[in-house]
Amino acid sequence: MNHENQATTGDSHVFTCNNLDPIRQAPQVDYAPSISGSALLAELSIGVWEGRKKDKEASRTITTINKANKKSARVTKDLLGNCDELKAIKSCAASIRDFHRNCTLPWSNLGHRLLTNEQFLDYNREMEDRIVNFWQLVDDFLGVYSLAVSVAEVQLGTLYKAWEYPSVDALRSKFRIHVNYMPVPERGDFRLDIPAEAKKVLEQSYNKFYDEQLTSALTDVWQRVLEPLQHMSKMLDYNEGEKSTGFRDTLVEHVKSVAGVLKACNINKDPKMERVRIDLVNALSGVTPDGLRQNPHLRAQTKRNVDEIIKGLPSLGW
Repeated sequence: MNHENQATTGDSHVFTCNNLDPIRQAPQVDYAPSISGSALLAELSIGVWEGRKKDKEASRTITTINKANKKSARVTKDLLGNCDELKAIKSCAASIRDFHRNCTLPWSNLGHRLLTNEQFLDYNREMEDRIVNFWQLVDDFLGVYSLAVSVAEVQLGTLYKAWEYPSVDALRSKFRIHVNYMPVPERGDFRLDIPAEAKKVLEQSYNKFYDEQLTSALTDVWQRVLEPLQHMSKMLDYNEGEKSTGFRDTLVEHVKSVAGVLKACNINKDPKMERVRIDLVNALSGVTPDGLRQNPHLRAQTKRNVDEIIKGLPSLGW
């Protein structure tokens, strides 16, 4: 594969391919540079009224009629049935969670995720639009809430209990959405007025946490790169005269967007990650879906190039 010292591309800021199995062992970080200047922490908080309620009385009735253990069955009611407005809010919330996860990298189990500086403006702009849409959907739902309760009273029959339905004002308070931003603490930055020995223990503990989280974030990046490359290799694995795998036009652009992932997520300025990015740009330069379908030599060469890139990825324990 021919390499250039530098390569440019329309690097996409959209992250993809997150439902990946952790099939590789995390790459070890040779050094843990400060990333506080290249990323920040973003914490997303979303709350949605689910509109469901466990009915203990109905559960006892069911188990009694069927002579079953009282803990063997539970009745959970959909208080509003198939309320389209509530379903729209839940769908919006799920989409926002996916967007947030796709645009960030793992950092801790406390809800904080890494957001690179390069991604921040696009992320914040998109998130603000999504939040506005979320609250508009909440307003739409609250506008039909009274009618939805009336319909539910008919649908639920004797399972209906008026006290299970909050007022409109109380219901509004059950929805929330906001994003908190905060800096990434410096590695080993402990400014505490404590004995030196205790401070050393805390520094060692945090440095270990910092290294582990950085390794986890980088592993996530490599996993996002791996899956679309493997998929392309599989889709191009047929010879002239053989039945086509029927890949879609989006295959090429999807893989090209991986270069954007590598550029935006290279939080520790890893030269290997930049090398893979350049190799990927070079491998797909001038490659089009129709070209891959019509030219068996181009298809075979592209597959070899992609396979070579895959082989060069950090060993994650295949």
